Amino acid sequence: MQNIRFIIALVMLTLFSTAMADSYTQTVKGRITDHQTEAGLVGANVVITGTNMGAATDKDGYFRIENVPVGRYTIKVMYMGYKPRIIHEVLVGSGKAVDLNIQLEEDIIQSQDIVVRPDITKDKPLNDMAAVSARSFSVEETRRYAGGFNDPARLASNFAGVTYGNAQDNAIIIRGNAPKGLLWRLEGIDIPNPNHFPDGNVLGGGLFTIFSNQMLDNSDFFTGAFPAEYGNALSGVFDMKLRNGNSDEREWAVQTGFMGLDLSAEGPMGINSNASYLVNYRYSTIGLLTDLNIINVDQELNYQDLSFKFNIPTRNAGTFSLWGIGSIDSPRETEEPDTAKWEHEWDRLRYDSDIKVGAAGLNHKYLFGKSTFLNSTLALTGKDMRYDLKRLDDNRTLRKNEFIDSYNSKLTVKSVLNHKFSARLFNKSGITLNHLVYDLHLQSTIDDVPETYQTFVNENGSSQLWQMFSQFQFDVASNLKLNAGLYYQHFMLNNNASWEPRAGLSWNPAPRHMLSLGYGRHSQMEDLRYYLAERQTDEGTQQLNKHLDFTKADHIVLGYDFQITNQLRLKIEPYYQYLTNVPVREDGSFSFINLKDERYFNDPLVNTGTGTNIGIDLTLEKFLSENFYYLFTVSIFDSKYKGGDGVERNSRYNRNYVINALVGKEIFINSHNILGLNAKFTAMGGERISPVLYSASIDEKRVIYDESRAFENSLSGNQYLDISVTYRINHPGISHILALQVKNILGSPNDHGTVYSYKEQDLIRDKMVIVLPSISYKVEF
Repeated sequence: MQNIRFIIALVMLTLFSTAMADSYTQTVKGRITDHQTEAGLVGANVVITGTNMGAATDKDGYFRIENVPVGRYTIKVMYMGYKPRIIHEVLVGSGKAVDLNIQLEEDIIQSQDIVVRPDITKDKPLNDMAAVSARSFSVEETRRYAGGFNDPARLASNFAGVTYGNAQDNAIIIRGNAPKGLLWRLEGIDIPNPNHFPDGNVLGGGLFTIFSNQMLDNSDFFTGAFPAEYGNALSGVFDMKLRNGNSDEREWAVQTGFMGLDLSAEGPMGINSNASYLVNYRYSTIGLLTDLNIINVDQELNYQDLSFKFNIPTRNAGTFSLWGIGSIDSPRETEEPDTAKWEHEWDRLRYDSDIKVGAAGLNHKYLFGKSTFLNSTLALTGKDMRYDLKRLDDNRTLRKNEFIDSYNSKLTVKSVLNHKFSARLFNKSGITLNHLVYDLHLQSTIDDVPETYQTFVNENGSSQLWQMFSQFQFDVASNLKLNAGLYYQHFMLNNNASWEPRAGLSWNPAPRHMLSLGYGRHSQMEDLRYYLAERQTDEGTQQLNKHLDFTKADHIVLGYDFQITNQLRLKIEPYYQYLTNVPVREDGSFSFINLKDERYFNDPLVNTGTGTNIGIDLTLEKFLSENFYYLFTVSIFDSKYKGGDGVERNSRYNRNYVINALVGKEIFINSHNILGLNAKFTAMGGERISPVLYSASIDEKRVIYDESRAFENSLSGNQYLDISVTYRINHPGISHILALQVKNILGSPNDHGTVYSYKEQDLIRDKMVIVLPSISYKVEF
């Protein structure tokens, strides 16, 4: 308690202290590199537009601009032989130095008579092998955008083509695909679902990610036809980056709020070495209050996470970095012993769970000359889960209902070689070996009948997944770019393999206009629990689905991008996806396209299912300028599938439409404090559901669906209004950020479908009102 009182006293003292200095300034620094080889560019000019401030890069590409007044700036970078780059929306606060890593693209036109238009696209992906369906996002946007909750997964719900389950869950549904089709990548390595309480309500979802915004750098988000270096994914990719710590001076940050209590530290690891460390630890606010006996809750949501990155450049041996993330979750809930108080099924349930998710890696980057760059990583990732669910029977006796004791880990060795043949031609190729280790034990009842409690998976062992890719980028002309590549993966457990071509074409027929075309074949292996599920047959215990092939999807995307002004952009993307090899039951409506929370499954499957997703995404975005910004997106789509019976139906995730309207305004107070106001309105169609068999449901006291008419109906659509209010107070050497974020502030009900009510002894519609408020305070110094 003394430590807590000390932190509170420190916060109050710094918040209300009177500034003793005459100016509110900060340092803007960073590195300018070639975007293909990451070689530092010596002599590049960095200018803060609208001021007389700027700097040139040193022999390693580093620059430093001192005494920049706090505020918002546009930064322009110029270098002979490269296209100029303009960076908008750079926020300079007094608490932390601004560290920018800016990559420039070599210009194939070297004539002095031709004026090259600067690259000003704010959301251009860091990976420019993507011709379509890709954008970058900044960490600062996760706080500024309403509904972002400092979380990249929730931020993604603002983008075209993305829907989500409900306000409680951040499962990402891309263009009608199931959330499990999303690939998460960190520092170039594929990682497990990085959510707190992963796969709780939806496979692929969770409450919020374990990424602290104290740690993240600008990252990429892909929604289709992604480049050849990304594999084992069907719908999209989150390619996350960790930033480097401050290599010049030590900095600290403390944040407390709904998401937890964060403590962050960073600084140099040596003198004049550019080596740095960055560490962040977060502990559940609810868990902390429960531990201190300040609150008493039936459902405990205890969680914590740790992230770190140590970056060590050397003079002759390249750059080494050691990074990692990890989380521990301990959700628990008790049953209601009094049957007279039962209202719904969950009143008779008790569960106890412990979940650990982690990833750590050692990375080495080495530049051979000026044209060849090798990036190698050794990483260990994994998930360890224990889940014990018991259910009160009609005699109020706790009976076993579900049990999971599972361990999955993956040792990854990966090496990627970048080589620039010329300003026009570039190749990126890589190979990855994943050694999988598993120890899986899953038991469950069928339809909550205690006598049916049985083992679904009981297996341990190891296997391998091999991945390789090679992709070329060719600048055919100054306004025409071709990306083409090939991806391959081989799953040793059942010797299934997949060759996948990828290609993208970008053409600028006129200034500010770009047309693009992207194609990709993509595949994904299923969770190991489905391959290793066991079933009792006349021949004994058998694993009937070990043979399952990869699910495959062909993506075709057209794109039109119109840069109306330097700050206003219109983007239109029609797309078509055709899914094949989908696991289905023979002669039934069941398909893995519709997976939501089906964890216990041992029915025999075949790869004969198909599906289609067709739609159009529209984005109108005004980047932050003159203290105002907005983002409007409209997605209209149709998602269909065929199960083992060959009948075409709506898929579970066929919501048909989603509309987002986000607006924001920043107001400068006393020239150095910033008040940010942001609101977002979302409207989307409801999730598809199957008709309910009423009489059978009443008899069984549980909801029974008519699977012969799968997903004929839909839940009510959703309309949410989210708001965000932030206030940044800058003092010399320290910044305070106060934030109020509210999701669904108007209390719009969320339709969860039909449930059996013990109180009514009838079927009722479960429409819950979920309002998520978050008040946070952060201090940077």
